[in-house]
Amino acid sequence: MFKLNLILRRKSEDIMTYSPAFWFRIIFLILFGVLVWGVIAVVADESDAERLFVPIIVGMVCLVAALYEESWTFDSGKRIITSRFGLVFLHRKRVYSFAEIQNFELMFFLRGAKSDGKADHEINLSRPFSAENMAEVSQRGPKIIHKRWHQELRLNFKSGNRDTLEALDSRTTEGLQNKAGILADFCGIPLVKND
Repeated sequence: MFKLNLILRRKSEDIMTYSPAFWFRIIFLILFGVLVWGVIAVVADESDAERLFVPIIVGMVCLVAALYEESWTFDSGKRIITSRFGLVFLHRKRVYSFAEIQNFELMFFLRGAKSDGKADHEINLSRPFSAENMAEVSQRGPKIIHKRWHQELRLNFKSGNRDTLEALDSRTTEGLQNKAGILADFCGIPLVKND
């Protein structure tokens, strides 16, 4: 739903979490509170009550954002990974055993729309940020417009399925690489860099 930069936290010796920063929820709760206060003030004053539609909609969006949950819990003691996605009180929860997981995969690629009007296009590059690769991209087939570097941290399962932990549009890779390395070491699961 949101493109968030998730924070990696160590809760105990055996538990590590990967979730949005706490301030994310607080900011949206404050915005929701301010909008509710404004709506109540307008209703109490009985002036411009017909203009309340937009603040009420924005307030509901802020409330949903404040209740949004996207988290991963890595438990090396129980050897399980738990993912939660949805709202705090209404979310999808999945539990994976370390034995089900083949590896963590770190992907870097250039993403954009082709100039011939076709849909989204991805190019995997061996050295994504080198001058040689940028020259190679500019010489390939239809020109890519609106290009941006994209990176993903994924869980690959032995069954062939995969699940994305985090997806970012960014040229800098150090942050996600560090998080991926810490998670792989903590879980004892190999990290594959597909760049």
